[in-house]
Amino acid sequence: MIRVKLRAWTASFRYPTFQSGYQPTLPVPPPSTIQGILSAAKGEPVYLTELPYVGYVFRSEGKGLDLEKIYALGKVETDIMRREFLYNVELYLYLPDEWEEHFRRPRYQLLLGRSSDVATVDEIKRVELNESEAPVGGTVVPVKLGVPGVVHALVVEYDYSVTPRKARLVRPFVVLPFPKGKAPKLKLPYDDELGVGVYLHRWSQ
Repeated sequence: MIRVKLRAWTASFRYPTFQSGYQPTLPVPPPSTIQGILSAAKGEPVYLTELPYVGYVFRSEGKGLDLEKIYALGKVETDIMRREFLYNVELYLYLPDEWEEHFRRPRYQLLLGRSSDVATVDEIKRVELNESEAPVGGTVVPVKLGVPGVVHALVVEYDYSVTPRKARLVRPFVVLPFPKGKAPKLKLPYDDELGVGVYLHRWSQ
C-alpha cells in the first residue's frame, strides 16, 4: 500500500450535533471528508464503499478559535460566529498503490474542511505495516470494536448523483484523537514511524 501525507495550516471538521451558533470541530476528519479528498484528487466522485480499504491518521498541534462573518440567505444583515479550527495539521492516508498517480497530480484542490483549509501533498511513500498490539488514535473506529471514547453518527459517503448531495451511508463511530499519552490498544497494522495502529476501513465487505 501507499501512505500519502497531507499537510495544512488549518483544518475544521463539522461537529454533527451543532447546526448553528458556536461551531466546535471534531478532533479528526469524518470518513466523508476522506471521500471528498479522494474525489478531489481523482477528479470525479469516489465512493468509499467501492474501495478495498482505506485508513487514515490525523494529528494537529492544537486548536484555535476563529471569528467568522456569515450572511444568511435572503437577509442583508450579517452575524459573527465563533468557529474552532485545528492548526498545523497532518493527515496520513493509507491506500492501494493505484492511488499514487492521483495524488502526484491532484485534479482539484485538496481541502481539510472549509474552502480555506487547503492541504498540500507532502509525501507519498510505499509502506509495509505489520500487525501489532498498538495504540490507536487520530481516526475513527467502528463502535463494535468496543473501544472507549466519544461516539458520533458520521456520514461515510455522500451520494453525488443528486443535487443537493444526500448522505448515502451513516454509521456510528468512536472518535479518537491522536494519542498523546495513554490510549486504547488494538491489534492492527502498525505504523512505527507514527507510533500508532492503523485501522483499515473496509466498507465494501
